Amino acid sequence: MSLLQALKLSPPPARAGGPAIATRTAQDGLALKPAQKRERLAQAATGWRQVHRVADQRIDALKKAIKSHYSEAHPALLQEIEKGVGKLDGVLDNVDHRLADVLASAGKTDDDSARKTALANARALLTQYVNYVKSEPLIAHMDHNPFGVKTDLRTLLAAGLTDAAKAIG
Repeated sequence: MSLLQALKLSPPPARAGGPAIATRTAQDGLALKPAQKRERLAQAATGWRQVHRVADQRIDALKKAIKSHYSEAHPALLQEIEKGVGKLDGVLDNVDHRLADVLASAGKTDDDSARKTALANARALLTQYVNYVKSEPLIAHMDHNPFGVKTDLRTLLAAGLTDAAKAIG
């Protein structure tokens, strides 16, 4: 399965003629000048860190809502609830900052070989993260929580991963 298929992105439009292929826009991340590619990778790294930060804030809001809802419960139950809400952080442990680190590294290097290696690592991480976000039931549970907290984690994470995929090319 290709990266575009995993992210449910359509392939770039076919272009008539041979030479026109090399004139793809900077917007789709293909055929960019090296300086543009490095900047796009740096922006994607910053973007992923921002997505991660927003996701963390949304999870914290959900944890606070859960604790508030059960604040008057028996102390033994409160201990179990505390353990349970701690598991919510596991989502961000699985889709961590490694992707941003690899993107930033690829954006900083002038060595084509090192950049290709970093981009291969970024693709592997991206695929791992996409599969996790698509299949992790805890994300769906958080998105459909009964505590009135709108997390939209799956949408948020998928958008961040899509942006990273475009930067990788």
